[in-house]
Amino acid sequence: MMMTLSIPFSSLAERVVASLAAGSCVSITGLSNMGKSTFMRALTSEEIHQAYQEARQKTGFLIYVDCNRAVDISPQAFFEVVLRSVVERLNDHIPPDLAAAMRNHHQEITASDSAFSASLAFNLALTELCEQLGHDLCLLIDEFDEVYAQLEERTLLNLRALRDRFSDCLAYVTATERRLPLLRQQEVENEFAELFSRTTFPMPLLTKDEIDALLKTFDMPEITQEQRKVFHRFSGGHPGLLLAVSQVLTVGAEGGGGTKLAESIRRAPGPRTECLKIWNQLTSDEQAGLSTLVLEANAKLPAQQMQRLEKLGLVCGGKPFSPIFAEFVVRRRRGQEVGDRGVHLDADSGDVWVDGVRIPVLTDLEFRLLQQLYERRDKITDKYRIVTSVWGEEYLGEVDDARVEKLVSRLRSKIEPDPTNPIYLITQRGRGYKLLSKPREAS
Repeated sequence: MMMTLSIPFSSLAERVVASLAAGSCVSITGLSNMGKSTFMRALTSEEIHQAYQEARQKTGFLIYVDCNRAVDISPQAFFEVVLRSVVERLNDHIPPDLAAAMRNHHQEITASDSAFSASLAFNLALTELCEQLGHDLCLLIDEFDEVYAQLEERTLLNLRALRDRFSDCLAYVTATERRLPLLRQQEVENEFAELFSRTTFPMPLLTKDEIDALLKTFDMPEITQEQRKVFHRFSGGHPGLLLAVSQVLTVGAEGGGGTKLAESIRRAPGPRTECLKIWNQLTSDEQAGLSTLVLEANAKLPAQQMQRLEKLGLVCGGKPFSPIFAEFVVRRRRGQEVGDRGVHLDADSGDVWVDGVRIPVLTDLEFRLLQQLYERRDKITDKYRIVTSVWGEEYLGEVDDARVEKLVSRLRSKIEPDPTNPIYLITQRGRGYKLLSKPREAS
């Protein structure tokens, strides 16, 4: 019986260890910032080593290979980074003559003038290891996406051949954003990808206990139970979004209760930026499915489409995993429906369009002012609101009317076709300013 694991994504770790113990290779999939690298590194821990030995009834070395350390994308560079990782991990744990042989093979790969000679040195190295090590060898190949998509078929066949020859002691664990066949745009799995056809596992969302454990590792003030619940709800268990929402408190946003923290999170650019990163990784079909789910009451997606969104960690319990992400999807859809005429602000990307034309980047103060006016389109925004939202409440006694007017003037110079005759950002004398959703007739 396998021990209970305490590392992040423990349920996934248990499945991986069980699959490796059964003699299978494993593929981990998940979008960027879902915690794949954290998870892959955790598989090298002593806790996992003990769990593997208990389940396998045999000791093994789980060696982390970061493909981002490869000098370029080529078979030779891939062989080099794999063997370099093996040498770094095993140098002090294997007989001196075997360690020296591994270093020599690594040097041969580095100095090789052809992919063939590099492949030969790599094969000899792994063959000697598997024959002489006396332990299992599990290569944890992280950040494999770009490398795998570009490797020659012969290199993949080479990896498959080594696995077939030493299936009793050699295994691979890969981490990629999508399933391996999709990375090479293949409908049918190649011989290497076949190794993972029954053991491909998606990255899960963090549980509440795992969220709490991760929050303790962040450099942030002590949080209340009410604030903790806000982090649970808004992050939805997504590691990247959890970090983004926690930074709202870290950078000095209002502490206060959960409601005040929630408002700060909704206004902060970090969580919206993280949502944009997630969105940009999705296919058009996945984006359309999420839009339907959010915008149409009682919408039901085809079972296969819903299952795909669940495996990506985007849907949980039939709903988007986080209210912040759901609000982002709503804004994306509304943004697509905006006509050419008017001012449009994409709060997630920071882009601003006027009459269908993207304008130059705004300064931080200009963007905050436009954001406040945009949120109150066709409503008067007084000086108090402007100062508190743009500069902060502590500046109420310092920012005078002239300073506000100068900022408004700078913003007009970027969004108005003719700043001397504004048709969008108008002044209501003695009351404040108003951003119009439709252009008025220029005077």
